[in-house]
Amino acid sequence: MSNAVSINNSVLMGRLTRDPELKYVSGNIPICSFRLAVARHTSGDEEKTDFIPCVAWREKAEFVSQWFSKGTLAIVIGELISHVWKDEQGKSHLTIEVKCNEVTFGETKRQRMAREEAGQLSNATGSLQITATDVSSGEVLSGAAYDLYDYDGNTVKQNILSSSDSAAHIVGLPAGEYIITEVTVPQGYEPAARSTSAKVEVGMDTSITMPHRPMPYTPQQPTEAIPQGTLPEGLMDDDTDCPY
Repeated sequence: MSNAVSINNSVLMGRLTRDPELKYVSGNIPICSFRLAVARHTSGDEEKTDFIPCVAWREKAEFVSQWFSKGTLAIVIGELISHVWKDEQGKSHLTIEVKCNEVTFGETKRQRMAREEAGQLSNATGSLQITATDVSSGEVLSGAAYDLYDYDGNTVKQNILSSSDSAAHIVGLPAGEYIITEVTVPQGYEPAARSTSAKVEVGMDTSITMPHRPMPYTPQQPTEAIPQGTLPEGLMDDDTDCPY
């Protein structure tokens, strides 16, 4: 094959699927392994993603380990390397990876910082727990439901039902101010305040109590029995027009 004409050149651009893994072999030679998520299009123009194993050696390995992380957009230029190995049952396997000759950033520093900042903001969430209670006894009530809005009046969630422990629990809410409106009242109780504000903080489970007063008891007046053959008061038995 030494006299044969061949080309082994791979150019890839994709994002790292996880942080690169650095280790040392054969007398402290650094080697760094990582995977790139690379998109391709099928014959039907459907987009698929391949996860390509890559390996960098020596200075390139230390460079990737220090400056690249999960989600970094990278450009890799290298060669395809194949490995044949056997498992414990003696079955042969073929593994292919890209040996990196060059690894560079596929995005500017400003773009990378903006992406990392956006990722941090997306993780800036908390949770909210809403509990309906009896204002006098403190008993937890079931059967309530709520709508949740942000301070701009946009709907965040609707008809949030109480769970089995009689509390409505919403997780993954971005930190900020919210407005809670009760849309279903526990049976036998007056509605709570029309709306209540709540502040959700990062990593915190904010608890809001919605107090309710029992509906006042109104005894039902007994109906006086009217003797049979007696007309109610105000009515007269005028049968002058009766032909019988």
